[in-house]
Amino acid sequence: MLTNFFKLDGTPTLHEKGAQMPPMSPGDEVSNVLFRGDSWYEPRKQIKGVIFRNCSISNMELVQLTFTQCTFEDCIFIASRFREVEFHKCNFINCNMWKAKFEQCYLDPRTIRLDRRYRVDAANVGVSVYQALLSNYANERQDAFYADADIEFRRWKRYQLSWDIRKKHVDRLPGEWGRLKSLIYDLLAGYGYKPVRLSVVTIIGFLAISVVNHLVIGGDLLVNGERPVHTSLVDSIYYSFSVLTVLGFSSVVPDGAFAKLLTVFEALAAIGWLSIFTSVLVKRFLR
Repeated sequence: MLTNFFKLDGTPTLHEKGAQMPPMSPGDEVSNVLFRGDSWYEPRKQIKGVIFRNCSISNMELVQLTFTQCTFEDCIFIASRFREVEFHKCNFINCNMWKAKFEQCYLDPRTIRLDRRYRVDAANVGVSVYQALLSNYANERQDAFYADADIEFRRWKRYQLSWDIRKKHVDRLPGEWGRLKSLIYDLLAGYGYKPVRLSVVTIIGFLAISVVNHLVIGGDLLVNGERPVHTSLVDSIYYSFSVLTVLGFSSVVPDGAFAKLLTVFEALAAIGWLSIFTSVLVKRFLR
């Protein structure tokens, strides 16, 4: 990984504008090169199976290029402009794309990997690249890529918030509250893009509440108008799901005062939870 995220390690070879490009045949490696100029390589060029390591292609325009099965490691693309560029089966490992721009590009956001050090010391790099990619995916209607990039963008915003708290750019209490909300939303629903995960969490949560109800108010439930000697767990589950799904009571109802108050609280909480659940489904399937 680069010692300085914004500078190449060692003393790289300068490649001035107009100079002959390094060999880029399948299996070649381009290392320790600092490219200078307005544009990088001629348009319509196809580059396959090349490894780029410790290279800087910053403040340059890359137009109508196709990269296939290439690896970019510890490379710098600060303020570069990618237009009609395609990356197929490529990997970006600890590459700095701060303030890069993407237009009509194809790049799988899952191929971008940044070390944990970026989260701590340069979270703005992750925020910047995924924000730029979101704009590209929205314009190109690449919905699957958009979802993956949006998840990463929100995560890097959370990492950035941690940095802002440490630097006292944000007050600790509201900053930590914002981080906690972001983390919970990520874990429970993948920022709204993981409805199956949220469904599983909902079912497990409702079952857990059913067990609690069985232990706490199981003796205060009426089943078919009668209070049984021992309320079955099935009846407690049936009662709990009736309340939590806001379907109303049927053959199992609360009888004691505490049981009635707890039922009211659970019903109100369930309304809020089901609203969140519905919004996630709408976001994921009706976007």
